[in-house]
Amino acid sequence: MEKNAKLEKESPYNFCDRWCERCPYEKQIHCKLYLDEFERKTTCIAYGKDEDDPQITKAVMEEQYREADEKLNEQMDKFGIDLDNADIDEKELNEEDMVNFEDLPPEIQKHIRFVENNSLNATAKNYFDKAHVFLKDTFYKNEPVNPEFQYDFETISWYHTLLPVKLNRALAGLHESADEDEFALYDAVAQFQICKKAVKESVTALRKLKEHFPARSNQIAELIALLHNINSRIEALLESI
Repeated sequence: MEKNAKLEKESPYNFCDRWCERCPYEKQIHCKLYLDEFERKTTCIAYGKDEDDPQITKAVMEEQYREADEKLNEQMDKFGIDLDNADIDEKELNEEDMVNFEDLPPEIQKHIRFVENNSLNATAKNYFDKAHVFLKDTFYKNEPVNPEFQYDFETISWYHTLLPVKLNRALAGLHESADEDEFALYDAVAQFQICKKAVKESVTALRKLKEHFPARSNQIAELIALLHNINSRIEALLESI
């Protein structure tokens, strides 16, 4: 936890829920991801372009890949590796061969099965499905939403998709051997913290909606129960580390 606290100060985007609009300014100014996106938006405004303009998106991606290539080349030069002149067998790059599960080493297969078959994944998927139905019947309709509840519906909508993804990533990092990849364990703890935040914010929003939508009381209560179940099991996993 102490190591994660230091990492969070250095790179908060590794610990965030990707909801930049709700992120404290103190973290925004240290977050490279936020600053990159902010620069893109200001560039679009300066040139009178829509930030979703395909040309702008293409230019931004080309610049990001250029920076990534430069860093990769630096590492390759450091270890004396020349990718441009490397003798690469195209057959080795066959996509089908690379993703064939049965050809993977036993320890990798075991790792994948652990993540995919973990009961927490099933619970998170169950929550996602039920939350999506709830949102579809209320928030996603074309009918205008009462501004009083806009924030709460947006909260549930945002986190019901984020939670399963972050939980899957956390389980993957947790199952890796800390001796082989210490950062994987740090990252797993960070992802669990994001999951806990997703649960907390979603429960708060659901409780508020429950008071104003008595007809959906049972549906909302079930969602809250699922979130509490997920949170308690995350706490147990964190205590076991």
